[in-house]
Amino acid sequence: MMTVGVLCVVFNHLVLPLFPERALAFMRVGFRLEDMAGVLALNDLMGVYFPTFFVGLTGSLGVVLLAREEHRLELLLAKPVRTADFVAARALPVLAWTAAVGVVSSTAMAIALAVQGGVGTSVTPLGALGGGLLLTALAVVLLAALQIAFVRIRDPFTGLLVACGAWLGTSMPTAVLLYRPDAFAGHPGALHNLVMPSLLWHEATLRWLGPLSLLLALPLALVLARAAGAWLERSDAL
Repeated sequence: MMTVGVLCVVFNHLVLPLFPERALAFMRVGFRLEDMAGVLALNDLMGVYFPTFFVGLTGSLGVVLLAREEHRLELLLAKPVRTADFVAARALPVLAWTAAVGVVSSTAMAIALAVQGGVGTSVTPLGALGGGLLLTALAVVLLAALQIAFVRIRDPFTGLLVACGAWLGTSMPTAVLLYRPDAFAGHPGALHNLVMPSLLWHEATLRWLGPLSLLLALPLALVLARAAGAWLERSDAL
């Protein structure tokens, strides 16, 4: 999935400049971007968020949910380890690899923007990197929080639907901005900060906020995973 994230960035930077000018202008106006650098960075951010979240989701389903479906959960919980420690130990490698995919994809995005320096100046490589790291932090925390729901769900398909709903919930405001910008009328502040292009509008802040968010996301994700294990220990949802 690291390769997929890097290939998404390469594809964007090779193919998007070949789009008709009308299509590029539509993206610039719809997402309120200043130049081609913003268009490339926004598509790169989408290429970072999608693989990062779904590679983590694949592993997250196996922490508790798939083990329950395969009738292995009772055997795993029979080990002399607290349930909170057990769930955290199974979730931590998944979350670490999720973060690694996001970091590699974000780094590829920053390198690609640096190489194509002539596409515009509205987004710097460091600002784009910060935006990618913030999305990586969001994916890590979201997946850890989903473990709390997964300990009470018995069907993996239901868990997949819940997870996809959570991912769409974070992505939907961006689609609304493009197709129904009137929904944001009268709300210039908080609502606009929910859309993905806001990571480019405030790219100077994201240069330091992105790395800081990822550093804070990892311990927060561990706390959420332990909370899921503690809830499993107090419930009868085996």
